[in-house]
Amino acid sequence: MTNHGGLGRPREFELDVAARDAMNVFWDRGYEGASLPDLIEGTGLSRGSLYKAFGDKKGLLLAALDLYMDKGLQATAELLSRQGSAREAIRASLMRLAALSSGDAGRRGCLIVAMATEVGTHDPDIAERTSRMFRRLQQLYAQAIVRGQASGEIAPRDPQVLAKFLVCQIQGMRVLGKTGISEAHMIALVDTTMRILD
Repeated sequence: MTNHGGLGRPREFELDVAARDAMNVFWDRGYEGASLPDLIEGTGLSRGSLYKAFGDKKGLLLAALDLYMDKGLQATAELLSRQGSAREAIRASLMRLAALSSGDAGRRGCLIVAMATEVGTHDPDIAERTSRMFRRLQQLYAQAIVRGQASGEIAPRDPQVLAKFLVCQIQGMRVLGKTGISEAHMIALVDTTMRILD
């Protein structure tokens, strides 16, 4: 069992580690399939510590989703805001997701999509979390599209509509990845998707 509570480490660090470890349990087993013993073993926390820190199983899932979303949004934001061509920045972001949507990573799928479909349909808190992720993604892509339109490399169409289309494509790629689609096919999808910006 992992000891997450080393001397001198702040509580925030311990909670982040526990949320990360729980994230992997939920990712592998789903929400309903992740039992309390699974989460205790996966996080290294005692039952009492888990409940004291997160309240309940759902609280632990919300913390895990926040961590997952923060990491994904940060990676996307870094790619989309880099200097140079906005169009190439968008393509680089889509290529990152093409890699995540193929091979073993692709078969594992996207935690947000998994929780949105398993839990979000009947839990408003999970629905709000996943909806916020998609809105933030759309905002990041819309900003890059506006930058590309200003430089003349992206068609002058509604940037919010174009951004929402990209988010839909991304989530579709993540779902297709669970079927074992090859990276070459994912790259072909990226190339086709980029044409919508012409």
